[in-house]
Amino acid sequence: MLRPSLDPSQLRPGDALPEQAHTFTEVDLVAYGAATWDWHRLHYDKAHAQSKQLPGVLIDGQAFGAVFAREAMRWAGPQAFIQRMALKMKSMAFAGDHLVARGQVMAIDAPAGHWVVHIDQQLMCGERLVAQAMSEIRMGKA
Repeated sequence: MLRPSLDPSQLRPGDALPEQAHTFTEVDLVAYGAATWDWHRLHYDKAHAQSKQLPGVLIDGQAFGAVFAREAMRWAGPQAFIQRMALKMKSMAFAGDHLVARGQVMAIDAPAGHWVVHIDQQLMCGERLVAQAMSEIRMGKA
C-alpha cells in the first residue's frame, strides 16, 4: 500500500526533510555508469583514478541529482513530482564516502492552482558540502 503524499497546506518554510545516509560502492558506480552510458574510467577504474592523484573511484556528479530526486520524492509522496531542479556540484566524493542528504522547505506557493513546494537540499560528506540543489516539487491541486 502506498503511503499518502504530504499535505502541502500543512508545510511551513524551515520544515526539515528527513536526513538520509548514502554510501556508494564501486559496484554501485559501475551500475550507474551502465544506466547512464557514462563510461569515463574515473567512475569505475580505481587504479586509473589513483594514477590521476585521486583517492579512489569518483562518484559521477549526476548521481548527486539522483540522490536529491529520490529523497525529495520519498519525502513528498507518490502523487508529487519534481518540476524543476537546479543542481550545483561543490566538491568531489568517492566510492566508500559516507554521504548525508538533508534539506528544508524554503517556500510554498500555488501558481496556476497547483501547490509547488520549493526545497533546498544539501549533500554532505562530514562537514564538507558535496552538492546542493534547489528543487520545485509539484504536489497536487491547491
